[in-house]
Amino acid sequence: MAGFLFDNMVFGPVFSRRLGVSLGVNLLPLDNKYCNFNCVYCECGWTDNKQGKMILAKRENLKQQLAEKLKEIQGTVNEPDAITFAGNGEPTIHPQFAGIIDDTIELRDKYAPNAAISILSNATMLDRPKVAEALRKVDKNIQKLIRG
Repeated sequence: MAGFLFDNMVFGPVFSRRLGVSLGVNLLPLDNKYCNFNCVYCECGWTDNKQGKMILAKRENLKQQLAEKLKEIQGTVNEPDAITFAGNGEPTIHPQFAGIIDDTIELRDKYAPNAAISILSNATMLDRPKVAEALRKVDKNIQKLIRG
């Protein structure tokens, strides 16, 4: 199944019915979906985790790109209603997910204080204490609780 992949760590903003003007954050590889599910409806296509070691977004690079994008769109019609973790698979798989959430809160408070931090997740990492703690800091925690 072919799919659509996001080719940047920070993308958009995109216009969402449920989230409004949403700035996307992709913590996963730019050239491959990285997920622990193969949902038939996933816009990113099938998971192919056989490609060897996945190259994930570096926390410091992501923070820099997110800061630059938020500065660029601050005060414009594209200022986000939401900063949404989605992208090319399951965002909570990233080993630095908790720290990245903290960075995002810091940047949101500085550049887009009215934006909600959102996540689209499959809920499979909720048993990890650091992930669960980070998700409690997220404003709109959109968890899919069944396997599709």
